[in-house]
Amino acid sequence: MLLKSRVTGISVPHHLVAADLIARGFIAASGNSYDRIILLSPDHFNVSRRTLATTRRDIETVFGTVRNDRVATTALLQRDDLFDDSDLFAKEHGIAAILPFVRRFFPGARVVPIAISYNATREECDQALDLLHKLIGTRTLVVQSTDYSHYLPSEAARQRDQETLNVIAANDAYAVLRLVQPAHLDSKAAQYLQMRLQTAIYKSRASVIANRNSADYGSADSRTTSYIVTVYTERPPAASELVYRDQEVTYFGGDTFLGRWLTMPLSEKDAVSAVARQVKAITSGAPMIVNLEGVVMDEPPEGVSDDLHAMYASITIPILKALNVKVAGLANNHSFDFGAAGLAETRTVLQRSGIALLGHKEIVDVGRFRLVGLNFIGKQDYRGYPVVRDGEIEELCAMPARPPLFALVHWGEEYAGESEQATAKAMQSCGVSVIVGAHSHQASPRIEAPQGGEYQRIYSLGNLLFDQTSARGSGALLELRMFEQGTFATRLIPIPNLFELVR
Repeated sequence: MLLKSRVTGISVPHHLVAADLIARGFIAASGNSYDRIILLSPDHFNVSRRTLATTRRDIETVFGTVRNDRVATTALLQRDDLFDDSDLFAKEHGIAAILPFVRRFFPGARVVPIAISYNATREECDQALDLLHKLIGTRTLVVQSTDYSHYLPSEAARQRDQETLNVIAANDAYAVLRLVQPAHLDSKAAQYLQMRLQTAIYKSRASVIANRNSADYGSADSRTTSYIVTVYTERPPAASELVYRDQEVTYFGGDTFLGRWLTMPLSEKDAVSAVARQVKAITSGAPMIVNLEGVVMDEPPEGVSDDLHAMYASITIPILKALNVKVAGLANNHSFDFGAAGLAETRTVLQRSGIALLGHKEIVDVGRFRLVGLNFIGKQDYRGYPVVRDGEIEELCAMPARPPLFALVHWGEEYAGESEQATAKAMQSCGVSVIVGAHSHQASPRIEAPQGGEYQRIYSLGNLLFDQTSARGSGALLELRMFEQGTFATRLIPIPNLFELVR
């Protein structure tokens, strides 16, 4: 599928059994034109006498000759302490498997083939990084030829793949160097260079569009190789640009309150349409999960304090439907603003509208994953208030939920920085793979992948739609892409202030 935004890099497998996935990466980039393609591969057979190797030779493929970018390769070979002028490319499948695709999709581009030693150090990679910086222009594509987990049974391979996917989601190039080679991937150096180049030069971010295992192609289940396809773009692509049959996409939105100063604006159909257009420009109408901050009633009482969050069902439900909200999180400090009766009416309104409810310490099955709601913010002296109390986090360990299990949590401080590391670790130890936070009204700038990528933590998505200006609140959507083997990839996508759009 072609992307409308400029593609600055791709990572693809080099096992031709996964030729369809190699093609997927190249097709994603094929709406662009390139003069130069830098191709990063492992030196599989340790042929090079230096940490990196290249060649000035053209290379023949089944689709014709791939021309060498001799200006670039000559510049690299001037650093003969770092680069070897080698003939290893005649037998290096990390290069040979990819070049036919280069010739087929970008016949006019010249190639800079680079093979990297398994023993490359960070210092050597950083030296190569400085040289590659000088070769990259507006019409350059960086292709990373990488296979991922090696020689593991399928279940262990999935675990290692997920750790790698978490590190990619966090855009943490330095964490890549702490991964294990080849249990996680066959070239940490290629992954490190790709991520550093994309961040430093293009300000591009990754979209993982495939994760599959060689067992899916019929190989032995006990000794497998995994494949990940990643596309780097200068702006976040919409979901409609990345639709594939072997995966499901869901979006998480942050704090959503459709009452108080939003009641009048959202009573207008044009305002609802404007909100839906803005959100669906990213989601393309994919299912959403939101943190619904308040009580939904058919007839909210008049004259209530602004501190109590009341929403009209006649306004709230059409907006949630327009955004394709499938799950409404009620595990927060405002779902109990009108006591047990108000919470019960909210449940009734949402249920009759076909929207699943996620209350405190409840689990919802969302197809390929399970979701638990947890509220850590509440009035401790309010009888019956649904909030985590001492020792209750450990109850997660006893909850029956088929993995993967994610958590939508209401925690931390309003308008404050990130915290709650100990709480997150306690949830992870009970099997939570992704923690999506709310309550701060300010979106986190990044996804975290703690403990070497064991799990993902998004401290806060901020506001989806809340009556706060940009001076106080910000928002982001979390894209969750679930693959058939049970692994997943995420992207954090900033959104504009929707209150300012409609007020």
